[in-house]
Amino acid sequence: MRSDAGCRHDHRYQGMTKTSSSSTLASPRFQPIGFTPTAEQTDIQTNSARYLIAMANAGAAKTTTLALRIAESIKRGVSPDHMVALTFSSEAARVLKKRLVEIGVDDKLARRVRCTTFDEFARQALREHEAYDTPFLPSFEAVAPHVRVAVSEVRRHNAERRSPRELWLPEHNAQIADFLKIARQMKAQQVSPELDEDDTVAARAEAINVPEGLFALYRQLEKNRAGDGDGCLWRAELDATFDLASLLAQPGVPVRLPAYRVVIVDELQDMNPATLTCLEHLIEQGRAWFTGAGDFDQIIHRWAGADPSFVATRLGASWHGVKRLPLTTTFRHGPAMALATHFLKHKPVVSGRGHDTRLRLERYTDPRDEAAKLVAGLLDWQQRGHRLDACAVILRAPHQSIAIENALLEAGIGWRVEGLESYLLRSEILLLRGVIAFALEDYESIPGADKRFQVLQALELWQELSWGTRRVDDLKTAAAQPDLFDAFLKGRLLRAQTRADKAAADLSEDAEMQAAHRMLSLIARLRREGRHDEANAVLGQQHDDAQTVDEAPAQRHARLRLQQALAVLRAAPADEPAHLSLQRAVAALDLRGVAQRLFIDPTTAEMVAKSVDGFIDAARRINQPLRAFALWLRQAEEKSAELRKRKTVLLCTVEAAKGQEFDSVMLPGLEDGTFPMAGWDRSEESNRFYVAVTRMRDELTLFVPETSASISPLVTAMKLETAIARGRSQLDALLTGHAAAGF
Repeated sequence: MRSDAGCRHDHRYQGMTKTSSSSTLASPRFQPIGFTPTAEQTDIQTNSARYLIAMANAGAAKTTTLALRIAESIKRGVSPDHMVALTFSSEAARVLKKRLVEIGVDDKLARRVRCTTFDEFARQALREHEAYDTPFLPSFEAVAPHVRVAVSEVRRHNAERRSPRELWLPEHNAQIADFLKIARQMKAQQVSPELDEDDTVAARAEAINVPEGLFALYRQLEKNRAGDGDGCLWRAELDATFDLASLLAQPGVPVRLPAYRVVIVDELQDMNPATLTCLEHLIEQGRAWFTGAGDFDQIIHRWAGADPSFVATRLGASWHGVKRLPLTTTFRHGPAMALATHFLKHKPVVSGRGHDTRLRLERYTDPRDEAAKLVAGLLDWQQRGHRLDACAVILRAPHQSIAIENALLEAGIGWRVEGLESYLLRSEILLLRGVIAFALEDYESIPGADKRFQVLQALELWQELSWGTRRVDDLKTAAAQPDLFDAFLKGRLLRAQTRADKAAADLSEDAEMQAAHRMLSLIARLRREGRHDEANAVLGQQHDDAQTVDEAPAQRHARLRLQQALAVLRAAPADEPAHLSLQRAVAALDLRGVAQRLFIDPTTAEMVAKSVDGFIDAARRINQPLRAFALWLRQAEEKSAELRKRKTVLLCTVEAAKGQEFDSVMLPGLEDGTFPMAGWDRSEESNRFYVAVTRMRDELTLFVPETSASISPLVTAMKLETAIARGRSQLDALLTGHAAAGF
C-alpha cells in the first residue's frame, strides 16, 4: 500500500513491521461493522507485502476480505481516488463497491474507489489514448453481421486463389456463436492475427490447433474491425482488453495508464495472458501495491484463457517478494460440507457457520426415475416452507434438462434457465419440430411467429443452406404466416438451389429489385438499338441461371435426407406411437454426422445426439401418435411459459452457477462418464464439480446411479459418511461450548 506521500509511506510500513516478527502490522486501523474478521482476514487486511495473493476456498468471503484491504489502505492515508479494483464481471464490480459500504466505509469514500471490469478499464484507457469513443457492440446479435461480411470476403479471397482450399466457415447463428467463442479464447491468449514474414495462414492455424478457415476468418474480422485509421471501427466484449494488451506489448507505444497506488483483483483464478499483461503494466505504471484473491480450484473457463498451468507459472512470476496467504474459512456452509470439500480437494477448509448442513445421496435407476425423484425433492423442499427460487438444479450438460423439464411440467413446477436453452428451443429439437409440422402439414403446432422463425432458422442450419443478407427478412415473412410454411418447404428446402438462387441469396430485397430493373432496362435498350440477338442472349442466360442447379454435395445430401425423413413420417400408421416413427426419421436425417460438419467443437455432436435421444424418450413416455405428440409439444410450451410467471426453480450449467450461491442445490447425473464427462480433462472436471457442490448453503442433494460401481469418483472422493459424522461432532461441540458460555 502507498499513500500520496509516495516512497515515504514505504518507510513507515518498514518501521511498523519491525515491532512484529511477521510481515503483518501490529493491529488493524479499520474496524468493520457487523462482524469480527477472522485471523486470516486480518492478516490479509494488514499485511505489508507489496504483492499479496489470497488463495481462498469457496464461500470464504473473498470480496469482503478485499474490501477490508481497501478500507485499511484508506485508513492509512491512501486516497480512494488512487485505488482501482478490477473484476471479470460487472456484477462482481458492483458487489465489491457495495461491500465497502456494508463493512463501514463511508459511502462518499466508497464511491471514489474505482470498481470496474478489466474490459471496461481497457475501453476507458483506449478511449483516452485514441481520443475517440469507439462504438461498443454489447451482444452476439450486434457482432454477427460483421462476421457474415468477413465470411463473404474470406470466400471471395479463397475463390480467387489458383487452388481454392476447403475451408470451414460459419454462416448460421449457432456456428457464429461457436466461432466467436473460440475467437475470444484466441484473444485471451493474445494470438495475433498478423503473420510473420515466412508464415502462412495454414501453418499458423496448425500451430495453434484451429481449422484454417477459422483462423482466416479471425484475421479478416480483425482486419475489418481495425479499419484504415489509427483506432478501430468497433469493439465487442473482451476486444478492448485484447487491443490494450497488444499495444502495451509493443515497444515505444505511448499508452498512458493511470498511476494507481493500490490495485485489487477479484476472482484471480480467471486471469489470462491478455488481462495479466494489462495488470502488470498497470502495477508498474504507479508502482502500485497489489492484492488479488481467487479460488484456484474454480478454474473452469479455459475457453476464456484461464488455465491452471498459466496461473501457476505466470501469475506473480515477474514480481519480487510475492506473499501468498490462505482464506480457509468458508461462511457459506456448515462443518459437514466444509469437511467434504476438504476431502475432495485435499486442502484445509473450515466452516465459519454454526449451522447444520444437509447432505444426502439419492439413488436412481434411469433418467426418468432420477427426474421423478428430483421433483419429489423439490416438492419436499417447498412443503418444508422454503422458496423454489432459492433452489438450483446444476447440470453438467444441457441435454440432462430434458427429462427434468418434462417432470417439472407434469408436476406444475415452474423453472428458469441460465447457461442453457430450454430443450424445446435447441436447434436440433427445433429442426425436428419443423419436420413434424411439415409431415403433418400442421404449422399451428408451433405457436407464434417468433417460434416459427426460430424453427426456420434451425431448418436452414441443419440443411446446410447458405445464408444471404436477405435471408432473415424472408424467414420472418414465412414465419408470420403459417400458410407460407409449405411454400418455404417446397420452394426452399426441397428444391435444388439454382445459380440464380445463389446469386439472389447475397442480395437484399432492394438490391435484387434494382438488379431486376437493370436487367429489364438493358434488354429494352438492346431491343431499341436493334440488337435483338444480344437481348435474346441475355434472356437465355437469365433462363439458364434459373434452371441450372448449383448446390454443394452437402446441400444435395441434406435435401435428400429431409425428403426421406418426411416420407418416413408420412408413411407411418396414424396410430403408431410417435417415438417409433421419429427414431426412423432421425436416422434418415443423420443429425450426429451433420453436427460433426456444422460445428467446430467435437463435443457438440455428442450433445446433439443426447438431446435428440432425450426428445425421443419424451415421445416414448407420452406414448401417443405423432399428431397427438405435436399437440402435446405445443401445450407443453404454453404451460411452461405460464409456470415461469410464478416462483421458479433454476436449471443452470456449472459455468452459469459460478459466483452464485443457493440455499439448496441438486446435482443430477453423477455417474462416471457423465460427471466427470468422458474424454474431458479430469482436473478441470474436478474443478467443475467443486464449483457445483460449493454453491449450496443449507442442503445438497447428489443423484447417483443405483449401481455403486457406476457412481462418479468425484462423489466418492467427498467421503460423505465421514464428513457428515465428523461435521455433526464439530457442530455438537460448538453448540455445547456456546451453551456453556451462556449464549
